[in-house]
Amino acid sequence: MKVLVTGVGGQLGHDVMNELASRGYEGIGSDIKETYSGIQDGTAVTTMPYVPMDITDVASVEKVLTEAAPDVVVHCAAWTAVDLAEDEDKKDIVKAVNATGTKNIADVCKKLDCKMVYISTDYVFNGEGLRPWEPDDHREPLNVYGLTKYEGEIAVEQNLEKYFIVRIAWVFGVNGKNFIKTMLNVGKTHDEVRVVNDQIGTPTYTLDLARLLVDMVETDKYGYYHATNEGGYISWYD
Repeated sequence: MKVLVTGVGGQLGHDVMNELASRGYEGIGSDIKETYSGIQDGTAVTTMPYVPMDITDVASVEKVLTEAAPDVVVHCAAWTAVDLAEDEDKKDIVKAVNATGTKNIADVCKKLDCKMVYISTDYVFNGEGLRPWEPDDHREPLNVYGLTKYEGEIAVEQNLEKYFIVRIAWVFGVNGKNFIKTMLNVGKTHDEVRVVNDQIGTPTYTLDLARLLVDMVETDKYGYYHATNEGGYISWYD
């Protein structure tokens, strides 16, 4: 099985590539930069094939995916800076990456008749529920990030039959930026750390998530999924 992974410069893409290698699959990494820009940790992701691709450019996506001819595309690349996405001068690029970029990939996956995994988010919901969200719950995004990821979901489900849309939340891993790393760095320079306590979620280790995603693509059990670690939920403050 040949799998092309977008966003390998980030947390999840890094671990998906390593998980593919551990199972003997052929992985091709991709991101917008000319060369792999993630952590240089000597793992498989740093030695497996890498190809630059601008997902907002139709021609770039068409060329890279057609030449690679993967059996599966695991689409981890995204604009994930939630607060920054609200800036007026950023809204167009956020939409171009999360919505249009995802559609570009889905369109080529349809031509190639390959599977696609789209990594989505709990931000497609309104955040006001009193129970864990179910995959078929009503979507009502309240911000630009959530709206563009919702539009990405629509692009995938309307274009493809062989898709896994996996909503994740509060991820952390060895590569890229995350809340845990931020708190560790702040703790080194501040005697007191103040954190909001009204946002509830489940911290999720990207290594575990990568294993689940590769488990998924080994099957034909397509559809919507929610994926977090076990252990209950906590607030950012907790």
